[in-house]
Amino acid sequence: MSNPTPLLVPFQKLIDFPFYPRIPVISLELTSHCNLKCPYCANPTLTRPKTYIEWALFEKIVDECAEHKLNLGWLHGVGEPLLWKRLEEAVALIKRKNAGAGSFATNGTLLRRDRVQRLVDAGLDSIYVSIDTLDPEIYKNTRGGKLEKVIRNIQEMIAIVPKTFRIKVALMDHKDHRITEETITQFHQVFGHHENLSTNLVENVLFPSAPGDYRVNSGQKLANCFAPANYLFVALDGRASICCQDQDVLHSLGNVGERSIREVWFDPANQTTFRNVALGVDACPDTCTKKCVLAMPRQDIETVRLGVGVPFQEAARFGDILLMNNQLEMALPIVHDLVLRDPENVPIRKVLEDIRRHMQPKILPH
Repeated sequence: MSNPTPLLVPFQKLIDFPFYPRIPVISLELTSHCNLKCPYCANPTLTRPKTYIEWALFEKIVDECAEHKLNLGWLHGVGEPLLWKRLEEAVALIKRKNAGAGSFATNGTLLRRDRVQRLVDAGLDSIYVSIDTLDPEIYKNTRGGKLEKVIRNIQEMIAIVPKTFRIKVALMDHKDHRITEETITQFHQVFGHHENLSTNLVENVLFPSAPGDYRVNSGQKLANCFAPANYLFVALDGRASICCQDQDVLHSLGNVGERSIREVWFDPANQTTFRNVALGVDACPDTCTKKCVLAMPRQDIETVRLGVGVPFQEAARFGDILLMNNQLEMALPIVHDLVLRDPENVPIRKVLEDIRRHMQPKILPH
């Protein structure tokens, strides 16, 4: 059976509704300094100043997240958060005001026992350590540090944190490194088996300002991109970038120090850009097409799928009507698009899973 034909609506050059109806998890950069020089990160070639966030800006963002129940989930950007001496104070403020998860990713080189204890005392309850490989030679060539030191830091952290403290260690597939079953076996041999420890297997992605393209499929271009829906990256100067991969803020959505996060995110010009990038049509930022993975946008567009061409709730209501009439094939593309527009929407995701389950083994859209 062929894929269901999606319902179409006229394409609008500018939209006056939120394409992405939810502000995603916020990743706030505390410092642009780093003690490593990874070639697939923008830090070695960063064009903006290397410094630290102003405390007044940090407090403003925390207060707004607390007031509007936004998730200030991450405290990292292009730098190493542990280089900021006020990190513990920052974590404590976020936790005290219930402004989000307040966790961060680190390269682990500075995760000394005393620092870990201070962070736990401040309220930190999870951490993401990116080591990328368990091969000392590859680690040295790509990260420029000593892997054994980082491994020792992680092992000591496992031993002292509470059992409820979640530790995630990232391993990465890239052009010079592949994750295999032996890699996972080695991971558990090195770190053991613990309920609060997990590994995150990631594939290298392109960062537009990075010195090198370390993707497994280097040079590959995509017809569309929904990356902005996953995270809102805010640089330490308050500028929000189009997505978390734009580490040098080559395309700024606006400054959250001068406007509210909600004003920046829901600005009609930004929402139109999000829509265009998601469809790969009309006017898209050069950052996406010339520096990143988006192919040159199509210009001969007259209609778009209903699920991406009308306000979220309007599309959801139309999908509901189709589902009530058991028209699963027509509803599927709409619900699929709504999940892409709001990946944190649990009820919509469940509806998509239910449709797919009922339609198996029919061919589904990708």
